[in-house]
Amino acid sequence: MFTLTDICNIAIQIERNGEMTYRSASRKISDEQLAQMLAWMADEEARHAQWFRTLNADINLKPSSEHVRIETMGSSLLQEMMKNQTFSLDDTALLAADDILGLLSQSIEFEQDTILFYEMLRSFIDDDDTIDQLNAVIAEEHGHIEQLERLRTIYRSKRKEG
Repeated sequence: MFTLTDICNIAIQIERNGEMTYRSASRKISDEQLAQMLAWMADEEARHAQWFRTLNADINLKPSSEHVRIETMGSSLLQEMMKNQTFSLDDTALLAADDILGLLSQSIEFEQDTILFYEMLRSFIDDDDTIDQLNAVIAEEHGHIEQLERLRTIYRSKRKEG
């Protein structure tokens, strides 16, 4: 069985993975603009992890048959469902990417996977304030993708010019 607490712990780990990887990559990247962006994203991920830590186990979950069914699945099934999602950026893989465009593409994929997970989490919450806060986190993750896509466009243009 798994609980909202289990799911939140996964969310915290996702955010910590992102924070550590973005922070590490920001220190190793020679491009100053990209390094600053990665450092900012690391701070954002740290803030999101802190928000998930504040969620209480007493959050009202929707009493639906879907919730009951998922409660009985077990944590091993949750892990099975999530195994194909990136959810963890590897700074070595990021830095080994063929170039900055590869790093940006991997980061975008991480952010997209994170959003999918949070949207799934949202379906189990029946507290309007918590849903609003989670929606804000999801919106910020979408903002991260937009930032990364803008940078990717800039670097694609630079590559064509060079």
